[in-house]
Amino acid sequence: MKKVFLSAVVSALLFFSCSKSDDNPAPEVIKYMSYTSGSKWVYDVITNPGTPGSTSVVDTVTCTATDTTVEAGTANQRIYRIMKHSNGNTSDYYNITGNDYYRFRTLPIDNLQIQELYLKDNASVGTSWSQTIPVNVPGFPTPIPITVTNSVTQKDITKTVNGVIYNNVIYVTTVISSAGLPPGTIVTDIKSYYAPNVGLIEGDYKVTIALAAIDVNNQTLLKSAVIQ
Repeated sequence: MKKVFLSAVVSALLFFSCSKSDDNPAPEVIKYMSYTSGSKWVYDVITNPGTPGSTSVVDTVTCTATDTTVEAGTANQRIYRIMKHSNGNTSDYYNITGNDYYRFRTLPIDNLQIQELYLKDNASVGTSWSQTIPVNVPGFPTPIPITVTNSVTQKDITKTVNGVIYNNVIYVTTVISSAGLPPGTIVTDIKSYYAPNVGLIEGDYKVTIALAAIDVNNQTLLKSAVIQ
């Protein structure tokens, strides 16, 4: 979720700081998320896109100056930056550790809270990573293992969203599955597109879990982003 900003200032700094001996300058570090306080992203959030009953609302996400620690005292302790939504009293929690991007969120299954590794910006196409967690499912006496698998499907692609062209986009697909449930119990079609200096520009989420009466069909499209 970010656009390149202050390019003129950066160029000027590079011009005056580099000498003729800088034959191999350090490559620019490109991130796919911003934690600058006051930065804002405006999204179209569409329910049941492409259907007669489709509805759309505008959601503005604002980066706060507040951090929170998740799972203090464990090996998975991380500090997350809090993002506030205008669409309801909700928040997102994000962390960047090196090339790994984490999101602390609640899944639509048993209100399960997880620290999800949703993006690895240095991973090559075809790379996958998974996280398995126990979930209480109605009708089952013991928790069922649910696996969330993210895969880098494409990299460095061009993607147009709401008339804006984004380059060097990473396309990630997500599958939710379980070895403890009958085949076809969980059906997912989840696609996420991330652009440099902007973050999420489009998310397509289709999740059907019959046993939990879950049927989600949403799309999130970036309208604009302002990075402070």
